[in-house]
Amino acid sequence: MISGPVLDPAPSSGPTPVSAAAEVATLVDSSIFVFRAWFSRGEQPDAQGRPGGAVHGFVHSLCQWLPEIPPGPLAFAFDTSLRSGFRHRLYPPYKAHRPPAPEALRAQFQRIREVLDCLGLAQLAHPDFEADDLIATLATTARARGCRIDVLSADKDLTQVILGSDDRLRDPERGTALHRADIERRLRIRPEQVADMLALAGDRSDNIPGLAGVGPGTAARMLRRFGDLDAILADPAGIRNCRIRGAARIAEQVAAGGDALRLARRLTGLVTDIAGLPGWGTMYPRGARPGASERLQELGVAPGYGRRLLAIADALHRRGPEAPAQVGVGP
Repeated sequence: MISGPVLDPAPSSGPTPVSAAAEVATLVDSSIFVFRAWFSRGEQPDAQGRPGGAVHGFVHSLCQWLPEIPPGPLAFAFDTSLRSGFRHRLYPPYKAHRPPAPEALRAQFQRIREVLDCLGLAQLAHPDFEADDLIATLATTARARGCRIDVLSADKDLTQVILGSDDRLRDPERGTALHRADIERRLRIRPEQVADMLALAGDRSDNIPGLAGVGPGTAARMLRRFGDLDAILADPAGIRNCRIRGAARIAEQVAAGGDALRLARRLTGLVTDIAGLPGWGTMYPRGARPGASERLQELGVAPGYGRRLLAIADALHRRGPEAPAQVGVGP
């Protein structure tokens, strides 16, 4: 069961809410921005003398790009399942090569989530699923409601979410934005084929091995010919007719390694139907909670940044619909 802190309802104010058809669902892969802040600022102390570089850097990022997000729901997804989620149970070596986050960073992750809670911004985590899965599930709901999808990340796995022609995978700090057509030109496959490509080629960053001698380019050629991984597994001999180096050897690997490829596909594909997430109305910015100014300072946010964040939170709330009280979500 997912639970989280409850915010006091903020008074309804501002312009008439934007219709769902005109809205954009902004879904933030939070960890990327936290890690960037951590690596650039390290254990820089805050006013309380604690390591606070990640908090300071993340807050600085919020102040830069939060005012520019389009009207609509907004959610920050966090990872808490890298050592205990369903992928690790399926395949224990999954991400096992990654060192655990240092205690100073883990403490700052928690303070960052409290900062978002103070600002009335939805933040989610799940003990069994990763942030990418949460984003994929929210994107599925948003698309069904007629929203365009804006994913803030630089993670290649999230290209799977960019299904609509107007959806974007963008990195506001580096000024990049990929639409579906951009992904198809860059990878030479459709977003729906990305998980199959990663299963075939492997994903070193996640410790998924893939087929020997098969890189993303070769996997893309196979998928352009067959369509998907299931079709490849159904006709391994057909790989010999592909114009790829080592086709006969690759065909033998596929014929002998079907179970391994199916397992890899379960690891690379994103979950789009996580049950028990909060209602859609909780995804809209609610404005700062009472006492937010003092709490932000306790969390290590400098007063100048705190005032800026509170003004941004108020502006985001005033331009959207009023939502129910549940906002913070996750362990």
